[in-house]
Amino acid sequence: MKGNLFILCLILTVSAIGQKHSIYINYKPSFTYFGKQSQSFHNYYFASRKGDQTFNNSFNILYSYRFSSTITLATGLEYSQQGQNINFNADSAFPSANRQILKTELNYLRIPFTINYSILKMKKSELNIYSGISLGLAIKRKDNYQNIILEDILLPPAEKRYKNKDWAIPIGVNYKKELTSKVSANFGCEYLVGLTNAFSENGASKFGVLSEFHNSKQNRLALNIGLGFSVTK
Repeated sequence: MKGNLFILCLILTVSAIGQKHSIYINYKPSFTYFGKQSQSFHNYYFASRKGDQTFNNSFNILYSYRFSSTITLATGLEYSQQGQNINFNADSAFPSANRQILKTELNYLRIPFTINYSILKMKKSELNIYSGISLGLAIKRKDNYQNIILEDILLPPAEKRYKNKDWAIPIGVNYKKELTSKVSANFGCEYLVGLTNAFSENGASKFGVLSEFHNSKQNRLALNIGLGFSVTK
């Protein structure tokens, strides 16, 4: 009798532990931008000092561990398209002439680590807020700068002008709705606060008009749509 009771307790314990582990798959349509650029002098190349908020996409797969009834730790891998499109009045002192778009593509594999806190719990749903740190490893660094701006000095390749690592802080809110005992739907939004200037420290990285980009920290505002799967033993 005692042996059977011990086995039953062990099974229930393993099952409870399994419920603490979840896998989430999310799609994040997003707007990315460098933020406002500062200018040391009037430069007619700039149609806008802010640039345009540029639509991009992100996807991630996250592993989540429920540490307590209100605190969850999450980490995983994220593919994040970042960068920005910026209007330039290329090769003209007249704002309306020969306008072109500087397209900067900086795509990363990001490794986020966040702490999630449940602020509202209902029977089959909960509302969480979260924050943490995110490391980005560049897998694409590209722009069309020298196709639209004619300068006498040839810049290094984009791979050498932009840093290959990027640090950021994700801040988000997420609503989770239980669909079945093992599947849940997730909806939310996230703001990724850039900590790293995108340009490398090499002086040749920012020549001519690019020297005006003193603030090249990347930011991202994204929706979050996904599914969660409880991992049980």
